[in-house]
Amino acid sequence: MMKAAWLCCVIGGASYGAVSLAVMFALSIWRREFARDLPFVLMLGAIGLCLDTVWMYAGILDYGPAAIGLPLGITVAPSWIIMLWLAVGLSIRHSLYFLVNRPLFGALLVGCGSPMSYLTGERFGAVVIPSMEGMAILAAVWIGLFYVVFSQAKTQLTAS
Repeated sequence: MMKAAWLCCVIGGASYGAVSLAVMFALSIWRREFARDLPFVLMLGAIGLCLDTVWMYAGILDYGPAAIGLPLGITVAPSWIIMLWLAVGLSIRHSLYFLVNRPLFGALLVGCGSPMSYLTGERFGAVVIPSMEGMAILAAVWIGLFYVVFSQAKTQLTAS
C-alpha cells in the first residue's frame, strides 16, 4: 500500500493522494487497527508538516506553487506530502513492520532511502532539489527520526 500511496501522492497530488489515504484509513479501521495506528499517523503527520516546511524555508526542497500559502505570508509544505507522511504513519505497524524489531537497521534503510524518494519525486516534477548537499541533511534527520519511531513502535508492540 505504501508504494501505491507514494505514486498517488507524488504523481497525482492531493486528489489521488486523498483516495489512496482514504483506502489506507479504511483498511486500518476494517482490521480494527486504527486505535493503534493513530498515534503514528498523528505524530508523523505533524512532524512531516514541520520538517518539509522547514526544508522549504532552508532551501533544501522547493515545492513551487504546490506549497500552501497561509495568512500572514506563511507558506507550508503541500498537502500531498503531508498525506504521504500520514500514509507512512499508517504503514509503521503494517508494511514497515519488519523494520520495527530492528530500529537501527530500519532507520538506516529508511534514512538512506529517503533522498532517493525525493530525487524520484523531482523527476516526476513534484519537487525541486536546489542542491545535493541538502540531501545529506535530509537523510540524517530521517535516520534519527525513524530510529525513534521504530523504537517506539517496538515498545508498543511488545507491550501489547
